[in-house]
Amino acid sequence: MNYIKNSLVFFLVVGLGSIISCRTKSEIRREQEFEKLKQEVTMNRGDRADVDSSVDDVKVEIAKIGNIIEEEAQGRRKESEELRKELTALATRMQALEQRAVGEELNQKQLLQEKPKMSLESGRRFYDDGKYDDAIDTFKTIVKSTPNTEDGKRAQFLLGESYFSSKDYASSALEFSEFRKRFPKDALIPNAIYRQAASFKGMGKSKEAKLFFQDLIERFPRSPFASKAKVDMKKAN
Repeated sequence: MNYIKNSLVFFLVVGLGSIISCRTKSEIRREQEFEKLKQEVTMNRGDRADVDSSVDDVKVEIAKIGNIIEEEAQGRRKESEELRKELTALATRMQALEQRAVGEELNQKQLLQEKPKMSLESGRRFYDDGKYDDAIDTFKTIVKSTPNTEDGKRAQFLLGESYFSSKDYASSALEFSEFRKRFPKDALIPNAIYRQAASFKGMGKSKEAKLFFQDLIERFPRSPFASKAKVDMKKAN
């Protein structure tokens, strides 16, 4: 009886120990699995944190680039606005200059239309009164407005005379040269050549003056100006 009782106790203890031993291994295994899971979660969280940090860095860089682009865009808009203002100012100035030019042209045309009606006679009066500057302006107006008329021809000759009388010998020689070129068959050509020679003489260019005197003598030997030219040539020697 005691033997049976002791055997039962032994088996109970051994079975209970086995049960306790099995639970402990399971728990250890579960704990190990839990620890592994914990480590994986921790690693994943670390990776996620790294990813989040990288995303934040990228966002910061994007924001910086966006600011730079916006600043450059504002600068370009400012430059474009300044250029637009400059172009507007230039266009306004050009328009004003064009209007001024048109107005001056109209005034000039009006003056040219009005002056020729009395210019030749008024020019002669200025010349006779010794007002050579006024005479020159008057004759120039006639020559410019009616160059191919009788008045225009006379004004061209008198323009040379006015310069000669005012002792502007260079301009006188040029105007008489223009008269000879435009009206080569006019009766006043001998007179014009003589005035050219006298103009060079007045400038102190005796050599050139002799050439014109000689040309006059050879081309118009019967002209009274040819006789005067012979006398002036002797004086020049």
